[in-house]
Amino acid sequence: MTRSTTSSTGAATKNERSSSLLDKIKRPEVIINNILVIALIILIVYFSSRTPTFLTVSNFEVILTNNAVIGVLVAAMALLVIAGHVDLSVGSNIGFAGTLVALANVEWGLSPWLSMLVGIGGGALGGVVNGVLCGILRFNPVIVTLGMLGILRGTTLLIQHNEISGLDEFFVVMGNGEFLYVPIQLWIVGICFIAAAVFISLTTWGRYVYAIGSNPRAAFLAALPVRALPFALYVVTGAAAGLAGVMSAARLDGSAPGALGLQMELQALTIVLLGGVAFAGGRGRIGGVATAWIFLGVLENGLTQLNVTPFVQLVAAGLALVFAASLDSLGSVLGPLLEGRRRVSEQRAAAAIGSDPGKQDDAATARNL
Repeated sequence: MTRSTTSSTGAATKNERSSSLLDKIKRPEVIINNILVIALIILIVYFSSRTPTFLTVSNFEVILTNNAVIGVLVAAMALLVIAGHVDLSVGSNIGFAGTLVALANVEWGLSPWLSMLVGIGGGALGGVVNGVLCGILRFNPVIVTLGMLGILRGTTLLIQHNEISGLDEFFVVMGNGEFLYVPIQLWIVGICFIAAAVFISLTTWGRYVYAIGSNPRAAFLAALPVRALPFALYVVTGAAAGLAGVMSAARLDGSAPGALGLQMELQALTIVLLGGVAFAGGRGRIGGVATAWIFLGVLENGLTQLNVTPFVQLVAAGLALVFAASLDSLGSVLGPLLEGRRRVSEQRAAAAIGSDPGKQDDAATARNL
């Protein structure tokens, strides 16, 4: 009798684990991320077959380093979009912060660390304005941040319309140097992705982000910080844009106010959506965003090595955004469908257990253990 109960309990536990694993596999973001990984592998295989210099360690180091700036930005912006908000002013904010750090270091004579603080602080200030208007006052984020896009770019050109160059040696090392044989900018973007992943996955506030993005009304009734948390995420996204501006200025040894960060908001949004984050909020993983970041970097580098014209690359970037939108719609359809099937399966299992006294005993034993 004891052996029978033990074996039944083991079988029930095994079935529960299998069911839990299947539920995770069936999640929309997992399916989307798998599609993206397959597409990334196909891209790598194709470009490797066309050019021998593509599949090398040095080339992948170039890919990641050249896209480190946008990586820092999307690591923070993904959190904001999961919360059901968006910031379309980040490109202009990068130009604003990059110009501020160059002015502070070259024209105002501030130390490198103070210049960095000025740049990051300038980006965070833009995030504060967006956070007050969109997070606290609940204005439409698309309209407000599009307006901020023009305001920040215009302000940047009013402050400084000429190019600035000749930054301190500190910034040259930051932009092009290495630490433990790894480019410093890769260390920065890696830390940003890890910090975002830990926050969204392992903290209570990360769960609040999902809850607010999924159903703001229910989150409000549950007394979650539906205004304070989006405000904080706007400030973090602005600060990330400021850090990205500092990294861009360091990489280029200066700033071009009219061109720095231009159209990066579209690139960032493409990566976030392509990584499985729902534009409406409530769904997404940082791992998927990191995969999408690598995907677009590989696509751009491969097309460049094949001597494809910039116009075709622009078309490819547009197609990537359309592909990202289609994946977003796919996730929106798959989510309710898989949830409905899961509930039906649970109801059938409950009905089967209810009609079989032996299964009731096994289920009760499993719960007690």
